This record gives sequence, structure tokens and C-alpha cells, in this order.
Amino acid sequence: MAPGKIKVNIFGSEYSLIGDEDESSVREIAAIVDEKMREIDHSTHITSITKIAILAALNIAEELIQERQYRDRLLEQINEEARKMNYKISELLDE
Repeated sequence: MAPGKIKVNIFGSEYSLIGDEDESSVREIAAIVDEKMREIDHSTHITSITKIAILAALNIAEELIQERQYRDRLLEQINEEARKMNYKISELLDE
């Protein structure tokens, strides 16, 4: 295999992927897509691989959005706590 080229199996098909990520990261990404496609295949009566792939992509995108929203909420909480701490420190230094 050429440098940077990694073979993965997703939903029964083999793909040669080229990327800057290390091999374990690429395999993990492919495994997530494969798992999501298999979940959809087992829980629906859809036979079109294209439709299964699109539903998998939509599910993964939804998970990504939820994770981003969670991260944003955490960052807001951290920033608020940092502001409170800075205010208290300023008050103590002014005494």
C-alpha cells in the first residue's frame, strides 16, 4: 500500500482512503460509519445502500451537532466560572 493509503471495509465494501490522519484514526472513523450503517440496516427495511449511507450520514451529523452544543454549553459554564473567580480575586486584591 502507498504511504498515506489505508484500506478499510465499510458495510461490506472495501475502500482505499488517503489522508493525513494516522491509520488508527482512519480505521476508527470507518468503523463508526460501518457501525451506523449496520444499525440502520438492522432496524429498518431499507434495501438501498445509498439510502442507508445517507441515513447514516444524517445520524452522524446529528450526533456531531449534539456534541458541539454540549461542548458550547460546557465552554459557557467554564467561562462564567472563570469570570466569577476573576471577580472574586479582584475583590480580594483590592482589599
